[in-house]
Amino acid sequence: EVRGNHYHTRKMERFCVISGTAEIKIRRLLDDKVTHYEVSGEKPVVIDMPTYCPHSLHNIGESELVTVFWISEPYNEADPDTYYEEV
Repeated sequence: EVRGNHYHTRKMERFCVISGTAEIKIRRLLDDKVTHYEVSGEKPVVIDMPTYCPHSLHNIGESELVTVFWISEPYNEADPDTYYEEV
């Protein structure tokens, strides 16, 4: 299961895996260099998703993945600030 493959122009997101294992990918828009983070609930860390950076989260473990997401503004369906872009 993959979540993401999008970017934001004004929202910043923050991810923290609290159970399971995931790969987080981030790259700057218009750049080919992808940064990979392997994160686990056994040693939680917080990873920021800056604006104009396509990002994704992929469950790479054998168990259910549980994450906490923070975002800098509430979701507004009329103005979602979410643009599809593969990492």
